[in-house]
Amino acid sequence: MNNLLPVYCGLVVSMAVVAAQTPRPATSGASSTTGPQTITVTGCVTPDTMTSPGTGSPRFVLSSIEPQGSTRSRSTVTGYTLAPSADVSLSEHLNHKVQITGTIDTATTSSATSTQPSSPNTSSAMPALRVASVKMVSSTCP
Repeated sequence: MNNLLPVYCGLVVSMAVVAAQTPRPATSGASSTTGPQTITVTGCVTPDTMTSPGTGSPRFVLSSIEPQGSTRSRSTVTGYTLAPSADVSLSEHLNHKVQITGTIDTATTSSATSTQPSSPNTSSAMPALRVASVKMVSSTCP
């Protein structure tokens, strides 16, 4: 029995050392690498003039982006190509000023911008935004 006390103390110390060296999981606010970040942007829904006619469903672009508040630094993004979720209809908001909430689609953005050089006004130069929700701000665009 007297020999077990040092063994137990050694186990406790060993477990404390191992626990101190095990990395803790990141908290939800500490890292943006855990998943796509949800953003909200305001702008005008316009048709994507760079798509070929007859390629299926119409594509849309969010242009005339308004600067966001203090949560983000001023961005050089002039627009987003819009990829609506199944329950979002962008055609009813054509030429409306809207507030869109969604996530940046990095796979579509990187493939579109890296495959072909383009001017800043083409949709392939814009990041893709996966649209989760749309709220109309005004029935007209500036």
